[in-house]
Amino acid sequence: MKKLSLVVLMGVLLAVLLPMAAFASPAAQVVCAGAPAVRLSVGMVARPAQAYSTLWAAPENATALAVMYKATGDTFTITAAPRCYMGFNWYQVNFKGLVGYVTEGKDSTYWVEQVSGVVPTAAPTVAPAMPTATPAIMPTAAATAIPAVPTATPTLSLPPVATATGACVGAPAPRLSVGSVGRPAQVYSSLRSAIDGVHVTATLYRAKGDTFTVVAGPFCGKTPHNWYYVNFNGQAGYVTEGIGSTYWIEKAS
Repeated sequence: MKKLSLVVLMGVLLAVLLPMAAFASPAAQVVCAGAPAVRLSVGMVARPAQAYSTLWAAPENATALAVMYKATGDTFTITAAPRCYMGFNWYQVNFKGLVGYVTEGKDSTYWVEQVSGVVPTAAPTVAPAMPTATPAIMPTAAATAIPAVPTATPTLSLPPVATATGACVGAPAPRLSVGSVGRPAQVYSSLRSAIDGVHVTATLYRAKGDTFTVVAGPFCGKTPHNWYYVNFNGQAGYVTEGIGSTYWIEKAS
């Protein structure tokens, strides 16, 4: 009788513990619709798999903290497990002491990859800044808002590197010109504040039907990209055309 009771008790314990063990299995993978299979994990050293990768402030915050280039050997360290957001696997990483997020890729294309035997990019030595007092701000009376007069074309000084043809070594042949209406050729395109700039002022998504109008360009910056000065919903900025034979923007049909 005691032996039978012991067998029953062991059966109950197995029925409870086995599902818990399966739930806690480290082999469980993050599944994110639209993203490629997870290949990175905490502690790995990684790099851009294509020409470059953008370090974002957060998955929900499209503010670029830095741009990491494969050609210059930029690497980063994975500091947290991936999480799925908007069809992308996002990793928290440390790049030169700067903490931000990178996306792994889209569909079967990887934008970041593991690097074996590479020391993470060292953070530059910077003298600590002296603390400064926060200036007091006196309250001011609310001013009467004057509605701004919309302009068809935003005004911005063009960079001195502007060329007539915009031919940039390493960039695909220019397919847009002044007056062209363009759109992202891939999933999205970043609107930046300056040529070769890392500050992203807006993100254009192909799925949303976002388009822009070319105001000037193309121009060749320090990197092998053709840059266009464009108007996106009244907001001025620069977009890049692509690299090699891959186009990131195209004419809208």
